[in-house]
Amino acid sequence: MRYAIIGVEGPHDQAFVGKVLKLLGFKDFREELKGVESDLDPFWRKFIPVYPKKGNLYKRLDMPSILFTESLSIAIYAGEGSNLVTNLDDILLANSEYQTNLAAFGIVADCDKSTPDRIVAPYSNKFRSYFPNFPDNPGVVDSNSPRTGIYVLPDNQQPGVLDTLLCECGQIAYPAYMEKASSYLNEFSELEIKALKWKNFDRQKALVATVVSVLKPGKTNTTSIADNNWVSQQTQQEVPALANFIKFLIELLELN
Repeated sequence: MRYAIIGVEGPHDQAFVGKVLKLLGFKDFREELKGVESDLDPFWRKFIPVYPKKGNLYKRLDMPSILFTESLSIAIYAGEGSNLVTNLDDILLANSEYQTNLAAFGIVADCDKSTPDRIVAPYSNKFRSYFPNFPDNPGVVDSNSPRTGIYVLPDNQQPGVLDTLLCECGQIAYPAYMEKASSYLNEFSELEIKALKWKNFDRQKALVATVVSVLKPGKTNTTSIADNNWVSQQTQQEVPALANFIKFLIELLELN
């Protein structure tokens, strides 16, 4: 069995990467084996969080998603946004087997209002201490062992976040709902939006969340990303940014 770690910033990204892997033929440990601890591959046992985390009874437990095929097992670790670098560094430092026995190690991060190069820099600087060939350019996979790379959403070029890419996917998967949701959001005046203190890309986040409330009433974006057709064969074929991300994962994980 080969092993890989993919670090992401939050649960939405975790669901997104997981859905892409399912599209590529991977199975989900939670679905196939019901997430039972005794069935977890021993390689990932060091990831099992201890409750309460750092003494905080309300702190979210950060057990990664585990997806697998017959020959490859992948942990998708959500590292609390900007804390991803620090949290993954702590895990690698404490577990030497994750430094020496991985087939691949990758990062998926949002560009937000920055530039891809600036987003890559802290990851590259930190993780080169473990993986000397970790790339310093977004979307590039280094083929040394372990294979390493970082993808900066939405497309390694433009400012944006996961929701920027999901909006493109939504225009293909749910065009009527996206149009109605956009019309609804357009009813908010500039004054109202200012009062709501919307930040960069909050409109795209609100647009996705509005459609999610129709597709999965009462459910979270995370659930919709995992269950609905934001990521599908159709969106892979018609959304270049999604197709490029999938190509990145195929190269990172050395999939046939």
